[in-house]
Amino acid sequence: MTRLSRSFPFAFAAILASGVALAQPGPARPIDVRAQLPETARKAWDAAKQLAGASDFKGALVEFQRAYELSHDPRVLYNVGVTEKLLTHYARAVDAWEKEMKEGAAELTPAEVQEIRSSISIVQQFVTIIDVLANEPDATLTIDDIAVGKTPFAGPVRIDVGKRTVKLSKEGFIDSIQTVDVASGQRMPVTFKLEPVTKTALVAITVGGAPSATVYIDGKDVGPAPFKGELTAERHTVEARSPGYVTVGQTVDVVYKTPVSLVLTLSAERHQGRLHVVAPDGAEIVLDERAVGSGTWDGVVSTTGGHQLVVRKPGFQVYSSEVNVADDQTRDVNVTLNKEVVTNWVAWGIGSLLVVTGGIVAGYFIFQPANGSIVNGSLPPGYTPASFRGNGHFIK
Repeated sequence: MTRLSRSFPFAFAAILASGVALAQPGPARPIDVRAQLPETARKAWDAAKQLAGASDFKGALVEFQRAYELSHDPRVLYNVGVTEKLLTHYARAVDAWEKEMKEGAAELTPAEVQEIRSSISIVQQFVTIIDVLANEPDATLTIDDIAVGKTPFAGPVRIDVGKRTVKLSKEGFIDSIQTVDVASGQRMPVTFKLEPVTKTALVAITVGGAPSATVYIDGKDVGPAPFKGELTAERHTVEARSPGYVTVGQTVDVVYKTPVSLVLTLSAERHQGRLHVVAPDGAEIVLDERAVGSGTWDGVVSTTGGHQLVVRKPGFQVYSSEVNVADDQTRDVNVTLNKEVVTNWVAWGIGSLLVVTGGIVAGYFIFQPANGSIVNGSLPPGYTPASFRGNGHFIK
């Protein structure tokens, strides 16, 4: 097989249209490109020509491109350009031919260069250019679903005239798609603005007041302070925590692409509160066995446990209670004292003795038998009232 004719590049299209096999020899050429290709590239070259002979130009394009990738012979690009032209990809045909001239500058003959330029001039009327502007680098531009490069572009991008679909895409972003109408000789800008799938902003958080602290965002530990990273564009709760310090937090609304700088300051835990005691005038106030005031008292107390509060005043019952105070709380305690109940135990004792004694005497006379008659009871047999002496003891 011989290489496709370069002297009459578009005779190739006519040959294919007429159904003549690509294997037909063309004009004699000083260089047999196929013969210079490595074995694997020659197989791809032959497959491409067979596919083109069957009017499968898409398949032929794939094989010609593979032959080029395996050989890196710039002359293979000529047939790549011809196949692109047959697929009406005029801009891509020009790209392939210009790439051939650039890579083969040191080895192409003047006749080959002239042949390439002639081919470009024929299809140039079907090609124009656009200026692609994008807000994101490394985004892929496709024209009619064919990738043509990545942003940013060093210059304008070739595009076939007519109604074209251009798309810019990048991982993590929503595709931006536009339909443009381009006319021959017209140069137009096409601007893309890619929006991320998840909109974020850079947030920087520093923490003061403690030698070290941990940052929590929406309740999740994100590591030691300082923190710097991307957060989604929404409301977040940011906290700083450190053992022995009071947790401090703040709610922040993150706006897309608007940097946020936040400073949180920790303060040491105090575990203290205030106790305010109001008692009757002159009453002594004792807290945890220590006299602290009279009548009223206000002071700072620890919140780590209960406190014993005692209030006393002569003539009143003693008040005693355990009092608890929470951190940073002011606890008010109003004390009311009850008067003592006065009891004279001596008078009570004497009165009780008189009552008991009177009862005994009364009982003696009540139960004394009348007329000295003998009363049957528990006395031993043979004893009579005459047996009693005045001291109340029995006499045998």
